[in-house]
Parts: sequence; structure tokens; C-alpha cells
Amino acid sequence: MSNIIIHEYKKKDITNAMVVVSFPTVGLVSSIVANFLVTNLKLELIAGISSDDFYPAAIISDGMPTPPVRIFAGDNVCGPEDVCDQIVVITSELPIRTAAFSPLADKIIDWCKKKNSKIVTTLEGIQSRDPSGEDILVFHVASTKEAVKQLKDLPSKPFETGMVSGLSGILLYKGNLQNFDVSCLLAEAHAEYPDSRSAAELLKVLDKMVPQIKMDPEPLLKEAEQIEEKIKEAMAQIKPMSPAELPDTPPGMYG
Repeated sequence: MSNIIIHEYKKKDITNAMVVVSFPTVGLVSSIVANFLVTNLKLELIAGISSDDFYPAAIISDGMPTPPVRIFAGDNVCGPEDVCDQIVVITSELPIRTAAFSPLADKIIDWCKKKNSKIVTTLEGIQSRDPSGEDILVFHVASTKEAVKQLKDLPSKPFETGMVSGLSGILLYKGNLQNFDVSCLLAEAHAEYPDSRSAAELLKVLDKMVPQIKMDPEPLLKEAEQIEEKIKEAMAQIKPMSPAELPDTPPGMYG
């Protein structure tokens, strides 16, 4: 079993915060959203997670080396009925080995319980049905009936039948087994390039889940236009890659 260790750099009250889990996926939508949240909400690095099963690299942040998986948080401000305007982000731009999925899911859930954070939300990209990228759907699924209730009014569609793989899938079923709230948002995206437009649609749904925090997707939409223009220029200059040359598709969902 993986030896997964959480290294806390700074004590932070994350009671009742939403913990967003973001690892590389189709279109890198989860990574785009995570970086957007950290930057725009001015979240600070509070912990790192290390394991022998993680990619062998250090992430340099503000001139300092950190483990591949990092945890960011802002200030916790709670209002009536213990509603808090805080998001915690657990993220990595690097893939992790399959052997680490289950112990990492256990570590995340245990850490959230210890910190009194009652809901985990994972972000995923799934293969788009629409080659034009104009019609982007976002789906949701949750581990408990209570978590499902929290998702019912979102601008996303329930995911009724299929499979969610990778860390998100394991967090969902472990959450179900432990009666712990885990939700997953899945946005259609293009696998061939970073899909900021899809990430913006994911951010719109996330914004509704935490109405106390304003997460404006407009900067991502502007970035999407720039990315699309660069892609068009690049595609006009290079030959299509053969299937053998294409990178592996990150784990996602099969419906």
C-alpha cells in the first residue's frame, strides 16, 4: 500500500468548507479550474501530499519545492446556519499511478473528516459529443442522498448510468460506503488540447454550489478564444498525428 503523507505547512480552519479535488483529466479542465480558483480567490498553500506512487518530481512554487500534490485554502468565514464561504483545493498537474488512487482517496476523506469539512467535490473532463465544442454539457453525480439533494438545482444534468473511473470514481464509492458526501462534476471537453471553454462551464456550476463566493468564468471564456485561435494556427501547420503517436487519454467516464 502507498505510503501517503500529508505535510501541513500552516494550520487553517476549514470547518464546513467545500474541498475541491482536481487531478489531470480530459481537456485538463480540472487543472484549469483549480489554477483559476487558487489565483482568483487568492488561496494560499497550506499543505502538500507525498507518496512513492506519485510522479517523481517537485513542484516549485514561489521559489520553494513542494510535493506534486498540494492543498490550498483561504480564510474561513461562516454565516448563519454554519454556511461558510470557503473553498479548499487539492490539486496536481501531474498524473499519479493507479496503485495510489485508493489510499489517496482514503487519506483525503480521513483528512476532511478530521478537519470537519463535510463535502468533497471532484472535477472531471469527459469526451465531448460535439466536435464543434459549442454545445457543452456538465453532469453531476454524488455519493449520498443528502449530497444528491444539494445538486438538484444546479445547471447540470444528473448522471444516471455509466462509469466514473480514476480517483473521482473511487472517492464516490468510498463516500457512499462511509456515508460521506462526495459529489463529482463532469464536463464535456476535447481530449486533444486544454479546453478552457469547458472549464468555464464547469466553473459556472461550481459557482452555484458555493453562492457565497463569486467565481466569474468570464476570464476563462476570454482565454478560451485565445487558445482556440492558437490551436487553429497550429493545426494548419502540422500534420495529424497517427493513433500510435497520440498521448494516452486520461481516465474519465464511459456512459
